[in-house]
Amino acid sequence: MQPPLPLPPPPPQRRSSGSPMDGLTDSHLNTVPTTKTNEEGNSEIHVPKKRVKVKNGRSHSYYLRSSKRFESNINSLPDDIVFDILVKIPAQDIYSAVRPVCRKWNQITRTNKFVNTHLHHSTYGLLLQKQVSQSTELTFVSLSRQGQIELSRLDYEPDEEIWCSSCNGLILESEPSKDAVLFISNPVTMQSFPLPPFVFPVPDMCFCYSALAYASLSMVYKVVQVYRTENQWACSILTVGVDKSWRPVCTQHISVKANENLRFRPLTTEGFVHWAKSGIYVLTLNVETEIITEYLVPCSGDRRFFFSRHLVPSFEDRFYYFPTARYLSLLIANAGHQNCSWDIWEMKPETGEWTQLPGIDLKGLSSECDTDYKLSHAYIGELFPVGWLEYKEVLLYRVPMGICVAWNIRLKEFEFFEIDFDLEGYFVHRNSLLWLDGC
Repeated sequence: MQPPLPLPPPPPQRRSSGSPMDGLTDSHLNTVPTTKTNEEGNSEIHVPKKRVKVKNGRSHSYYLRSSKRFESNINSLPDDIVFDILVKIPAQDIYSAVRPVCRKWNQITRTNKFVNTHLHHSTYGLLLQKQVSQSTELTFVSLSRQGQIELSRLDYEPDEEIWCSSCNGLILESEPSKDAVLFISNPVTMQSFPLPPFVFPVPDMCFCYSALAYASLSMVYKVVQVYRTENQWACSILTVGVDKSWRPVCTQHISVKANENLRFRPLTTEGFVHWAKSGIYVLTLNVETEIITEYLVPCSGDRRFFFSRHLVPSFEDRFYYFPTARYLSLLIANAGHQNCSWDIWEMKPETGEWTQLPGIDLKGLSSECDTDYKLSHAYIGELFPVGWLEYKEVLLYRVPMGICVAWNIRLKEFEFFEIDFDLEGYFVHRNSLLWLDGC
């Protein structure tokens, strides 16, 4: 079991100030969380429903978040009962609607025990990004306990699109005007702080992607920064709240071809950072030991992936890597099936061992779709996987025209929902109330 995470008082905010009640009104959705007292003298919290344009094959509608209604006598309800109730509420609702209700609930939800328990109850999903003028809107999409699609707009709006990573509800982002400055932020509580600046070992070098990961044994967070040297890609690492400067990670043992993977966006699982996109290798960094290991990708059917000398994948196989809580997931689009047939593999980060899982067969999807969407065979060929809403259960695809398809592998059922922007920037995330020690 993962040890508890340290949680000190929150540091000053970088982009936000004011009370927790600030910014509760969403001008796009026109909803405000409210509290009121009923006839029995009990306090009631109501988080309004937010409707989003969502459809499935039966043209049902869903809500951004289910309405959270519960009543309690604030003066007499035992703390343990309040704790059990509040820990099931989404982080964004606790921050904006629960904490302002009374001093008692505010104190309960700020304890280390509550924040860590809530983190382990929180749901993994995908954080979608939409560029709007000088900022980025963040929308969290996940599955409810009833298996319905939920979307919630976060109040936090970064200046630019986040191309880094997320870990335990914290996101790593860069300052648009300063490439060498990274920030760790919690988009729910809107807290943010800068990391020590990175000094290039060689002048006029350039940054690539960065990653944030948690080392559970030492109970610390670490940030990995990839950069280009004169003749290869390299990376440095920093322990958050401890280090004042970056230290290099050894990459001399990595083959030349595998080293090219470092230029791609990193994928974070529990305790590991991975670089995998093209070529026959996966690079995996153990965040605890700070050692990078080079693994081979699995076979697809009776053949290994074929690549040109420029590390460009063959048109016969298209493959996608996705992080999950514990494993690195690999999806391979089988040739000649118009993206209707996919093989699924998972890699155990500790050993690099690959296991093949039951695949995905989308044949017949176009004939069963809601006619409003007219998902033709041409669109089926343009289905691109985005990530897991629930690992091994529900996979999210995107198609043109702002349509997303959630495919339930076990039930062989699909659901649609629409978004008003092209789905390009997204990463695995779960909302939390977490903050870091010493920052």
